[in-house]
Amino acid sequence: MKFGHPWILYAAPVLTGLLWASLHLGNRRRAALARRFAGGTDRGWADSGSRPGLRRWDTFLLVFACATLLLSLARPLLYRHDEKSELQGVPYIVALDASRSMLTPDIRPNRWTQATNGLDHFLAEAGNDRVGLISFAGVAYLNAPLSFDMNAIRTTLRYLDPELMNDAGSSLASAVERAGRYFVSNNIPQRVVILVTDGEDLEGNLIPTARRWAREGVKICGIGVGTVAGAKVPLNRLNAAAGSARNTFGQEVVSKLDESNLQRLTAATGGRYYRLGEHGEGFQRLRAEFLKPLAEATAREDLQNYREGYQFPLAAACAALVAHVLLAANRARRPVRLPAIGAHLQPPRP
Repeated sequence: MKFGHPWILYAAPVLTGLLWASLHLGNRRRAALARRFAGGTDRGWADSGSRPGLRRWDTFLLVFACATLLLSLARPLLYRHDEKSELQGVPYIVALDASRSMLTPDIRPNRWTQATNGLDHFLAEAGNDRVGLISFAGVAYLNAPLSFDMNAIRTTLRYLDPELMNDAGSSLASAVERAGRYFVSNNIPQRVVILVTDGEDLEGNLIPTARRWAREGVKICGIGVGTVAGAKVPLNRLNAAAGSARNTFGQEVVSKLDESNLQRLTAATGGRYYRLGEHGEGFQRLRAEFLKPLAEATAREDLQNYREGYQFPLAAACAALVAHVLLAANRARRPVRLPAIGAHLQPPRP
């Protein structure tokens, strides 16, 4: 439950306290004036027959009516547990590493195949999420803007191929930079980036870039692809006899999953890190532990998912006022037996 005017809730205790104090002091003042007029309660004629219990109930009803009226003015809003609110998704961009290191066969058949298969199943269950797609190697490219059309994004995913990327190396910072600029330029409130990568970054400015965008509200989650032991990067994934890729020194290139880099990255932006797993378990955990709670929090912040609830405290206030009128504590009197006039005198003698 939320309140449309929460500031009234802060003033409510003060106002109800002042009302109770004024009613209490009024009752005491009336009692003091009655004692002064009648000469004290020890005399029979000084008893007015008022009922203290009814007066206490009368005060309680007035204070309760005031409190519930203020609660009604605060405009309580009740969350609607319906399909619209519960299934509301969140916008996020999937940044897929398309560098040649993703062809490494340390997981079967290779990192790229496992990552794209897991990502395809993940997108198939996106529901009401708005998803964008970025592919990156040395440079990041926006392949698909945020969209509800998962079929189009999944089709775009099938046409990506690390062997067709002309940019050498792997720059995670460029992917974060590209996603951050897209979020800001399109004024997207929820800003989540899902990095699907082996974590290798050849530029070295990833963490400062991530922290800069974290100040803009960008959260980065990582899906680690590969193994810590790693393997040699093949020159051609379709032809194992072609050998392994070599660097400028003629040494064979070995690629390893850099989990520490991804863990530092996600921790710096308030995101989560998961390993991909053999059957894409990392994507499932990411949805259950991060995206779903974020979607529920987003739905609870949207006032369109709430209905007015002022009727309930208003009805309670009206009932208290009706009870106050029916109670009629100011008019209720109990019978009082007064002594007979002259009862203290001696009877006349015959």
